[in-house]
Amino acid sequence: MPNKIAIDKATKKAIKSLGIEIARCHEGVMSQSKLAQKIGLPRSNMKYIEDGINAPTAEVYGRLIKELSPEPEVKARMDQLYMQIRKTPPPDVCATLLQNKALICALQQMSGITMTKEQIDKTTDLFASFAIESKKE
Repeated sequence: MPNKIAIDKATKKAIKSLGIEIARCHEGVMSQSKLAQKIGLPRSNMKYIEDGINAPTAEVYGRLIKELSPEPEVKARMDQLYMQIRKTPPPDVCATLLQNKALICALQQMSGITMTKEQIDKTTDLFASFAIESKKE
């Protein structure tokens, strides 16, 4: 019998909301069974995720995002829910940190600091410029 983990109401609501978002992403495009097959998950597990009973693991969430390719605003919403549930950044952010280990030291300097919207916007622009530079190389 699986271990029962106590979760608060906000986390339960986030799990349910994430399941709804996932279902909406493939609605009319592919069946739940087909999505489960494409990401290598039993259909019953996919149903539990979409019904808000279980939350996807990092590995499953990453495969879902890759397969579903949600619009940026939908992905942002899903990522926020994932972070609320798992208390960790989404898998693509973790992968970026692992790929750029020196960035961790830079981020650690931000410990305890809440950035303003203007600072976030500047950081977003800076990171976007890195992506453009990398594509040129």
